[in-house]
Amino acid sequence: MSRIDILTGKRANVGNSRSHSNIATKRKQQVNLQRVKIGGVRVRVSARTLRTLKKLTAALAAHKNNPTAPAPTKK
Repeated sequence: MSRIDILTGKRANVGNSRSHSNIATKRKQQVNLQRVKIGGVRVRVSARTLRTLKKLTAALAAHKNNPTAPAPTKK
């Protein structure tokens, strides 16, 4: 199973690690994936995506309780 965020498509970032003598060695920065259940389906999403989902669901719930409040928008 590849380490890719299923919702945003975010994947590992590849770059160089630099030693004190400036020697470059390849390294990977992996995505911080978490397994969560969304709509009854277990998916792997990044921590950043999970945070955004929580904010959006909270905003939608607030809008549902108070329809006069502005709907959440993506910046």
